[in-house]
Amino acid sequence: MSSPTGDTKLAEFVSIYGIWLVAAFIALESVGIPLPAEAALIAAGFFAARTHHLDIWSLIGAGIVAAILGEVVGFWIGRRFGHQLLVRHGARLGFTEGRIRIGQWLFVRYGGRFVFVARFLPFLRNMAAVLAGTNSMAQHSFYFASSTAAAAWIVCYGLASYSFGEAFAHVASPA
Repeated sequence: MSSPTGDTKLAEFVSIYGIWLVAAFIALESVGIPLPAEAALIAAGFFAARTHHLDIWSLIGAGIVAAILGEVVGFWIGRRFGHQLLVRHGARLGFTEGRIRIGQWLFVRYGGRFVFVARFLPFLRNMAAVLAGTNSMAQHSFYFASSTAAAAWIVCYGLASYSFGEAFAHVASPA
């Protein structure tokens, strides 16, 4: 059973550090580390609507910046180390030199679309930037697609969860 003081302290903690924790999850997931960034964003949006201890626009702004920074870092990790790791260890996972060349061609042809769509798919979201760098996707195409997708994803998920939280508060409040 929680006390009012405990609830107040939790709300205070989340209002101070919540945006930064969510931003850290988003950035690290964008680099390639599997973290529940989507769940953290949804929970923070819901919390922002229910308690008003978190500013939704600050959350959205920090989330967009974190996603873009994480994807840029992931892209450069893939660009620097990805191909060497695939050549050295890829055969164990079924990545032959021929398949690697096919992947590179696919990124040249469909890279921007892949990066954009991958932002909305949980398993691909944390791998897209590294794969784009590994497969030598053009930087300007990657930056445009990943920035656009990051902004769309954060705004959609942040505002949807915020709206749901407001609707929930309205339905749950006494008449």
